[in-house]
Amino acid sequence: MPANELNQQSHTKKDARALADLLFSAEEQRHASELTRAFVERYHGSLGERPVFPDLDRGAIRAILEEPLPEDGRPLDVLFEELETVIVPNSTHTAHPRFLPYVQPSPNGISPHAEAVAGVLNQNCNLWTLSPAANAVEQKVVHWFAELFGFGSEAGGLITSGGSMANLIGLTAARDRCLGATARREGLQGRQSPLVLYTSEETHNSIDKAATILGIGTDHLRRLPCDEAFRLRLDRLAEAVDEDRRNGRTPFCVVANAGTVTTGAIDPIAEIAAFCRAQGLWLHVDGAYGALSALSERYRPALSAIGQADSVSLDPHKFLFTCFEAGCVLVRDATDLRHAFDISSSYLAMEQDPDLIHYAHHGPQLSRGFKALKVWWSLRHFGGKAYAEVIERMADLAAHMGQIAERRPEFELLAPVVFNCVCFRLAKLDERANRAVLKTLVDSGLAFLGPASVKGHFGLRACFMNLRTSKADVELIMDEIARLGGHDTEAGRDARPLATASPAG
Repeated sequence: MPANELNQQSHTKKDARALADLLFSAEEQRHASELTRAFVERYHGSLGERPVFPDLDRGAIRAILEEPLPEDGRPLDVLFEELETVIVPNSTHTAHPRFLPYVQPSPNGISPHAEAVAGVLNQNCNLWTLSPAANAVEQKVVHWFAELFGFGSEAGGLITSGGSMANLIGLTAARDRCLGATARREGLQGRQSPLVLYTSEETHNSIDKAATILGIGTDHLRRLPCDEAFRLRLDRLAEAVDEDRRNGRTPFCVVANAGTVTTGAIDPIAEIAAFCRAQGLWLHVDGAYGALSALSERYRPALSAIGQADSVSLDPHKFLFTCFEAGCVLVRDATDLRHAFDISSSYLAMEQDPDLIHYAHHGPQLSRGFKALKVWWSLRHFGGKAYAEVIERMADLAAHMGQIAERRPEFELLAPVVFNCVCFRLAKLDERANRAVLKTLVDSGLAFLGPASVKGHFGLRACFMNLRTSKADVELIMDEIARLGGHDTEAGRDARPLATASPAG
């Protein structure tokens, strides 16, 4: 046999071995599935027994950081053993019933399975030709959300990584609507009058990041005062817009909150929308925290005005309890997204379809995973009524904690409980001691609450987004915080307060 044929056969065999090394046989696939199934069962069965926050094994962490790239692979059993002995013990267990620090829920039952399926299908949700069924699913999910808030048939949107990306996309559309036909060619470079963005002092810091990324700059982001209920004051908004116009600047957008990140307050969206229409301003609603609570009749009236906005951000990985990542941006007019993001290239030139769309022309990403599947499955499996009940149960747990904080003299409630979060502190301790109590609580692994700053007062914050949390967990947490603050919860006697412990970082 000629030498060139021998070499070709040798390369073919080598390529086949390489392919086999990166693919699983049917037997290996079954073994991997069984290892995964067994791990999930053990993990869920032991959640309540684990510390919420780990006692970090620094040696194990440094071993991960210092490991060189391996030349040879390791068996699946070894990887799963390391998962059990290294990764899990050094993880924060966000599905634990007493994990309550942020607007970060435990995942519902179906979304991790949808995530696995999406990984197997590996659809690239940019051009419809690469993901036809996924394209239809994403359109349907976006349509359901638009319908929930009363957006019309011209609305559009897409599933994003989260609220921060959704806010960025919405504000990009707002900026480019203001800049008009020159937006893509000139950007902000051709302007003499700087654009100005308005929001409240309680708004999430993703708006600051968006202002920076979009070239607006935080010097042109107006964070305005709130009223006693932590809502944007319309009078101060009107004054700021008028002042900027008199000084040669160009107001272009207002961001209202459908649930502020600290207290859950909802801005007066209807009044702000009327002001924006009168002033020719884009209204973006940051609804990443609370907008999807409109699934509940209890909260729908306060959120009904969202339909008057030009854009809104949502987070299915909050009140739909999907696993990370799953956000969403909606715009009243889908052409605003195409105006901002439709940049064609010859290698992406694909035929149009009457039913399917190119999502690459609606947002900044080209490569996008099938995040819509877990949202679609979650809504279709559980249904809207189940979500309404869970949302209300989360709020009821917050109300229960708020009642304890009001009833017991060792606590002080820092803000009214209007939604699913509670801000309070130990009344007889200063800020340093309250920080120390919070740090000790978290380090103990019993519960994980977060810090809050409310009108200049430091406090502890619980946000109820955990499907496993019960009233008993709430009472246990409050008793433990009181004990750490020096209150004997059994006998009602004051013990030595925790004033000398080191403050939290």
